[in-house]
Amino acid sequence: MAILWLVFAVLQELLTGRVWFWVLPGLMPPIMFAVAPALLMIAAALLKRFRISVLALAVVSFTITVPSSGINFAALLPRDAPAAEGHPVRVVQMNTDYWGQLREGTLSDPRDKESMLKYLRALDADVYLLQEHMTRVGELALPVTDLSDVGRVFPEYRAFTAGTLLTLTRLPVMDHRVVNPDTSSTLALPPPPYELMVNVKVGDRVLSTYNVHMPIQIIIEQNWFTRDFYKEIERRHVIRHEEFEALTEDVVANPNPLIVAGDFNTSPAMGDIRGLLDVTRDAARYSGRLYPATWRVGGQLPMLWRNDWYLIRNDITVDKFRSLDPEGNSDHLVQAVDLVIAK
Repeated sequence: MAILWLVFAVLQELLTGRVWFWVLPGLMPPIMFAVAPALLMIAAALLKRFRISVLALAVVSFTITVPSSGINFAALLPRDAPAAEGHPVRVVQMNTDYWGQLREGTLSDPRDKESMLKYLRALDADVYLLQEHMTRVGELALPVTDLSDVGRVFPEYRAFTAGTLLTLTRLPVMDHRVVNPDTSSTLALPPPPYELMVNVKVGDRVLSTYNVHMPIQIIIEQNWFTRDFYKEIERRHVIRHEEFEALTEDVVANPNPLIVAGDFNTSPAMGDIRGLLDVTRDAARYSGRLYPATWRVGGQLPMLWRNDWYLIRNDITVDKFRSLDPEGNSDHLVQAVDLVIAK
């Protein structure tokens, strides 16, 4: 068993994010890459023979798959002090679960849009990065085009939309654009674009905010025993790879302090995001949570996956990172982060 798990661990790190069908093993909770070696270590302690061999295999397999485990080892260490001087800014990220609407489908919950808007307003953010600003009609996810509810609850904010992405800000706006306007995606669930960049003025600095909602890898309502199910996985793998590549290139070329946050539909066990992680810093390292999972809130499934990420780069530090209960307004935790932009 220890040898089999080691082989699986090696294949995981070699294939994740590179081979389309490996998304299926990647669907399991990332913490399993820590739990399985731990169980092997316990078993090794009970063995009379091969104890050292099993223990060594367990340690090696865990070491190999640390990036896939989702464990935030920084939570065990004293945190760095935030910048003493700078421009403070609060940026909140939330998946709004079909804009607080009751919908049919797998893993759906009752929602109330007015409750959601009241909840968001109370967070008092300078910038809101919101996903799933959409309504579902059959197999289609249609972007919401009526912004009257936003204008009523957030009268002093400017709203920027692109597909199902919605960015709200009360800060001066310099410019905004879609990151990958030439996407090859023709997906209907969700439709493109998948990244919206809005530049805002914070003090005398420009802060780039990237609002992200990557396409899901699989449509779980589909029949898993059909060829079309797997062809769709392969199709989405190609699109996701293209989107991650375009986003990473844009981030690398951007000299401004920046935030990349949203629902990536990507757990630490999925290698699609590794390139982006290599050029940014994970703000959740300051969350104080050893396992910063964000999904699923509200039952039906345990909260064992991290689909939401909050990444930073260039002259920006985290003062306070809060993972908040959405209070029935989403099936994802809300990421509310107080940041300091260097002067």
